[in-house]
Amino acid sequence: MRPDVENAIKEFKINTFGNKKNIERVEQMVDRNERVIFITPTNAIIQFANGDKKKALPGIFVLTDKRALFSYKALSDEYTETFSLSEIKSVNSSGNGVSGGHIEIHTLVKSLDILVSYKKDIMQKILSTIRDTQNAFIAVCNAQSSANKETNDLSQIEKLYDLLQKGIITQEEFNTKKKQILGI
Repeated sequence: MRPDVENAIKEFKINTFGNKKNIERVEQMVDRNERVIFITPTNAIIQFANGDKKKALPGIFVLTDKRALFSYKALSDEYTETFSLSEIKSVNSSGNGVSGGHIEIHTLVKSLDILVSYKKDIMQKILSTIRDTQNAFIAVCNAQSSANKETNDLSQIEKLYDLLQKGIITQEEFNTKKKQILGI
C-alpha cells in the first residue's frame, strides 16, 4: 500500500475490512505525481445535473491533491467517476446518528454524495480537508496562470521592441503599447 494511502487511512480512522483489494485497485488509478489525501470505502450516489440519471453504488472514494475519484467494481461491472478539483463548485455535509454522515460534492454536471463517518468530528475534518485541498489546488492554478501571463507579457514587449528596432513602429507607439500590456 502506498504510504500516502496508509497515512490517510490512519488519519481519518478508516475501516478497510473487506476492501483491501478494492483500495489496491484504486491505488493503481492514482498517478505517482498525485498525493492521496483521503480515501475510504463508501456508498455513493451519483446524480447528474439534468436529473435523468442517478446511480447508487458501493465503491472507493479518493481525494488527491489534483482530483476526486470514485470507483466501483463488482465482477465484470465497473464504473469510475473522476473530476478535477477545479470542477468542484460546492461541498456540503449533512448527517445524523441513524443515516451517517454525508459529504456532497457538486460540479456543474454532476453531484457525488458519499457516505462517510458517523462521527461528527471526523465528518467535519473530511469536509474541511476537501475544501482546503480544493482551495490549495485553485491557488496553484492561479499562480501558474499569473506566471504564464507574465511570460506572455514579456514576449509581447520583446516583439514590440523588435518592431521598434526595425523602424516598423515609432518610440511613441512602442511606449503606448508597452503601457497597455503592463496595465499602466
